[in-house]
Amino acid sequence: MAARAGEPARPTMADVAARAGVSKMTVSRVVNGYPGVSPEISRRVGRAIRQLSYVPSQRGRSLAVGRTQLLGMIVLDVVSEWVWPLIRGAGREAERLGYQVLLRTTGAGQVADLRDPQLDSDLLDGLIIVSWRVPLAFSRQLARRGFPVVLIDAFDRPSGIAWVSSQDREGARQAALHLTGLGHRRIAFISGGAEPYLARERLAGFRQGLLEAGVRSLDTVQGDFSRQSGYRLARRLLRRKRPPTAIFAANDLMAIGALDAARELRVPVPAQLSVVGFDDISSAGHVRPALTTVARPYEEMGARAVQQMVEAVRAPAGSRPARQLDLPTHLVVRESTAAPAPQ
Repeated sequence: MAARAGEPARPTMADVAARAGVSKMTVSRVVNGYPGVSPEISRRVGRAIRQLSYVPSQRGRSLAVGRTQLLGMIVLDVVSEWVWPLIRGAGREAERLGYQVLLRTTGAGQVADLRDPQLDSDLLDGLIIVSWRVPLAFSRQLARRGFPVVLIDAFDRPSGIAWVSSQDREGARQAALHLTGLGHRRIAFISGGAEPYLARERLAGFRQGLLEAGVRSLDTVQGDFSRQSGYRLARRLLRRKRPPTAIFAANDLMAIGALDAARELRVPVPAQLSVVGFDDISSAGHVRPALTTVARPYEEMGARAVQQMVEAVRAPAGSRPARQLDLPTHLVVRESTAAPAPQ
């Protein structure tokens, strides 16, 4: 685009090349992150870019490298508290790497409309899928076509597709050791269902921790990761003749639902009941009593997913990596857990 009358001409790639004493092709290689340029020449080009305040043409850059610099991201529901830090981490990392993120949501309880023209692979350089509502068959189909895909916490964990999650099994194990270390033996687990990958991992880790502590029995009930299911199932557990002294819920929403039920039934927490959640969403520290939970690094998960995506986009189609990454979790002890009351 030509400069308007009275405005200084916009610096071009040719200007940068002349200032740095290199060819336009070399400038293009530096700008677009191609290998094979020496550190000294990269520094010269970078210095020339800064001195001239050169901004690469996005349209021209896309044509030159066959990329749009646009990453798609499908999430379940932007209202969910754990989604926002994930989006924030992805957005910051994308901006740092010179990309933009197109965000789409399936909506609560909805299956993604994969015919959405904005999800067209010709528009996007790659797609990050966070929603369980996107069928794995769609991800496999894209991967078979050589289109870069990264999954975050999908319904299941397929091989051969890049994946970012956290060490949920170990986090649940730490939750079990925390409760048994306080002296709890009559413990209930509110699961997120029998099929989702994360629900299975958290149950397996919690069982492992109990076995290490010498606790052989676990009262397991099936929720669906909603606050309503946590409330309903906790009410059922707490109205038994011998109710549990501790409840571990597979996510914070169900744990907060359990706190709701305990409050309604006038069961004091933590004096008579300890409650532990999983995720460390923002409200976990603001409910009363503040919730003991297992924290997941959502911002870092979003950032690492973008890093994996950009690495795949820049790699030749036949050698795109499909790395699977689990980031550490850690236990956050707050007010909702204590030693069980004397029997």
